[in-house]
Amino acid sequence: MIDSHTHLQDDLFSEDRTQVLLRAKKAGVSAVINASVDFKDSIKCLEISKLYETIHPVIGLAPYSALDELNNTIQLIKENPKIVGVGEIGLDWHFKKHESQIEPFKKQIELAKELEIPVVVHSRSAGKHCIDILEEMRAEKVLMHAYDGSFKAAKHAWDLGYYFSIPLTVLVKEQKQKLAKEIPEELLLLETDSPVLNPDGGRNEPANLVKSRDFIANLREVSPKRIDQVSEINAKSLFLI
Repeated sequence: MIDSHTHLQDDLFSEDRTQVLLRAKKAGVSAVINASVDFKDSIKCLEISKLYETIHPVIGLAPYSALDELNNTIQLIKENPKIVGVGEIGLDWHFKKHESQIEPFKKQIELAKELEIPVVVHSRSAGKHCIDILEEMRAEKVLMHAYDGSFKAAKHAWDLGYYFSIPLTVLVKEQKQKLAKEIPEELLLLETDSPVLNPDGGRNEPANLVKSRDFIANLREVSPKRIDQVSEINAKSLFLI
């Protein structure tokens, strides 16, 4: 398995990051795609990727971060050819619609296209809007992370070839369960979003991927090994790791 979305640079892992990765390996997680949310976070993301070969960095400016950090973040992306994607980027309209998020989102999509690497998209309460912008921008390498939007918009995104990573909340959320059951196999990825999105509360970590893997296998009426294989193949295809 590959955990396609984590934040292992978070301070919640500062005391036991190595042990967390060892537990992940024991659980069958061979690699993690580790994303950032702002400039300072991106620096930390890059730093830990140099210490652990199983961590693959994705850096970008999230829509809920300070937008005046955009230029510095873009420069950092350009200076680091070892990153495997741009993210997490997108729109977050959960509390209020912020039109100011659109231009930074578009600029980072354009940069990812120039660098020929994927975008990892945060689309909280703005799923269709994000998909519309991605289509308008002719983005081809896309991962919709922890998508909470409509099933209709998701189906359109599948037609465009966009990947979806299913978080641990699939254990309790009907919307995630429908996605996990119906998404085309070739577009399915797994994620924990560590340290968050643990339905049991407390800190999430990549080893927990086993829980969602088993649940999704049961939903799709296939073996857990099949979900292992699919999620790994798809992650490697998207991020070229």
